[in-house]
Amino acid sequence: MNTKKWVAGLTVLLIALIVSAALFAQDVKPNQAQCPVMGGEINKEVYADHNGERIYFCCNPCVESFKKDPQKYLDKLNKDGVVLEKAPITQKACPVSGKDINPDIYSEYHGKRIYFCCNECKVKFDKDPMKYHKK
Repeated sequence: MNTKKWVAGLTVLLIALIVSAALFAQDVKPNQAQCPVMGGEINKEVYADHNGERIYFCCNPCVESFKKDPQKYLDKLNKDGVVLEKAPITQKACPVSGKDINPDIYSEYHGKRIYFCCNECKVKFDKDPMKYHKK
């Protein structure tokens, strides 16, 4: 292959890559940068974990506003195209069996997600959460 054809082929490839990157960048949604309540800059030390996602706020009063009507603020974030971080899972063991958790099996209890190893343990917990609460 001569040099001119090689350079032309490389140029076409680079243009295709640039166009693809530009199209891909349009589909990528931004991470959360603004408080969903007041619209100010977020403080990474002020957050609430909700349904496995971490939502950041500018101040603690905004966390309280969020907790009163989370769907209102989640809808706003979704409308703005914000992709939320996944909340870290700190629980390692099922409170019923002590086995490793399955992150797909959980119950909401007092605003927190409780994970289980299996559906049978989830059912036991849901019947009497106080029995397992301290675990």
